[in-house]
Amino acid sequence: MNKYAQLTQDERVLMSYLRWQGLSYAKIAEQLGRHRSTIYREFKRNSCHHIDGAYRPSKAQRRTRARRSRSRRNAQFTSADFALICQYLKQKWSPEQVSGYLRRQGLRTPSYETIYRYIWNDKFYGGEMYKYLRQSIKKRRKRHNSVSAITP
Repeated sequence: MNKYAQLTQDERVLMSYLRWQGLSYAKIAEQLGRHRSTIYREFKRNSCHHIDGAYRPSKAQRRTRARRSRSRRNAQFTSADFALICQYLKQKWSPEQVSGYLRRQGLRTPSYETIYRYIWNDKFYGGEMYKYLRQSIKKRRKRHNSVSAITP
């Protein structure tokens, strides 16, 4: 089985041409060396349903690029983005407060979970941001083999 790869612009043009000739999704998939469900989903997702239901490869390519640019995978925050967050943390604000405040200000901000991940990652690499948290780390222990869990 081939490694996953998204459809290319050329493949979309060829798909459109083959579909216009009347070939089925399975035959188009066979021609392109793709699974028939990939072809079916592409036509279903990117056809112009509001106009005439036709598949336009250029429009499909634009839609695909737009979806990729909006995906969460591209919402990575850099250390420069965390500079302001670190200032508030040093003033003993909690990650929840920082996230909420920046969101209300209309600024691009990570969730408080992401801020915590940043802090613990910073600690792992020798940073000191965890020292600015208002509460210390809760000690966690496994409870599945404890005596109190076994006896009623």
